[in-house]
Amino acid sequence: MKPLRLLPASGFVAALLLALPAAAQRSATARAIFYTEPGYRGESLVVEAGAVVENLEFVRDRRGRALNDRISSVRFEGPVRAAIFEHSQFRGAFTWISRDIPDLSAHSLGDQRSAETWNENVSSLQVEALKTDGPRDFVAWERRDAERAVRATFRDYLGRDPDAQGLRFYTGRLMDAGWSEEQLRDAFRRSDEFRTRDVDAIIRKTYREVLGRDPDPSGLAAYRRGLGRGMTEPQMRAELGRSREAAEFRARETITRVYREMLKRDPDADGLATHTKAFLEKGWDEGRLREAIRRGDEYRKLRGN
Repeated sequence: MKPLRLLPASGFVAALLLALPAAAQRSATARAIFYTEPGYRGESLVVEAGAVVENLEFVRDRRGRALNDRISSVRFEGPVRAAIFEHSQFRGAFTWISRDIPDLSAHSLGDQRSAETWNENVSSLQVEALKTDGPRDFVAWERRDAERAVRATFRDYLGRDPDAQGLRFYTGRLMDAGWSEEQLRDAFRRSDEFRTRDVDAIIRKTYREVLGRDPDPSGLAAYRRGLGRGMTEPQMRAELGRSREAAEFRARETITRVYREMLKRDPDADGLATHTKAFLEKGWDEGRLREAIRRGDEYRKLRGN
């Protein structure tokens, strides 16, 4: 059975389909071959590195049937990887693959719908070459490290621990498909849960925890843009935490807590201002503050000295 061949080019991809003899198929390199049946059987589509297919509905086999939602297995030749998408125009769930897959029904869709797999669910795709002068993109993971990376990514991007299904799915992507951490993070940035976060609630919560106040309009607008472009909550927290305002807030919180523990009261305005300045400009820490209070008359009177 003669495969269809797709060369790298721009424009309407269906016009690039050519019949390719089996001998030529074996000699070419740097390409992916997509099959309509498991086990690398059935009709096949050869996609050279650098080519994209925006809509498999317009790609026909020898009998004139569309290849949309018919891909069941994938084989690679040469240093390439492929991105497959659930819908046309590179929309919907997606995943990167860089190793032979004899049966796509063994791989769940990227949005973790348990009843659906990638088998006969591919509508658009792209194939790109991997660098040959350095390590390949396929990454070998130990399960412990893969699970640790998945847990951290869930917390960073979704603000929660993974459910059992999500942990299993994304750990499998790292170990079975050789995803890098950047590919894992990219998948989370594209997820529906990440895109539909309540960013205003995240911003308000972070401002209150880091700065002790609600965001001002300019800060709210700036972090709406940042979170909309893929910024994570920990990244926003770290950025706010580097500000002088955050340092002042942390100092005031520490000073207030130490006053309540040692002097059984809140700090007066003068004491708060003096000690805050010492924290910011003289490098004081909690230990230095406690030492200063212990030497004071008020503390000695409370202790009965």
